[in-house]
Amino acid sequence: MQIHLIFFAILEDKISAEPLLFEVKENCTAEDLIDLLSQKYPHASPILKSTRLALEDEYVGKKSILKDGEKYFLIPPVSGG
Repeated sequence: MQIHLIFFAILEDKISAEPLLFEVKENCTAEDLIDLLSQKYPHASPILKSTRLALEDEYVGKKSILKDGEKYFLIPPVSGG
């Protein structure tokens, strides 16, 4: 199945500023996706480990099963001043 990934903040620089179409297996969880991305983009792995996944305007739990065709937002921790 395919999902759309949109990266924010430092992940735009480390992975992609453009949305990506990403292939995952059926019953892939948010946690599985983070693991897959960490393997594919090892330079971003430390950030991905603390990144949250969101669908529309709600965060997705680690064990939530992803849905085919949906747009998921990857939001790393950020600090402000």
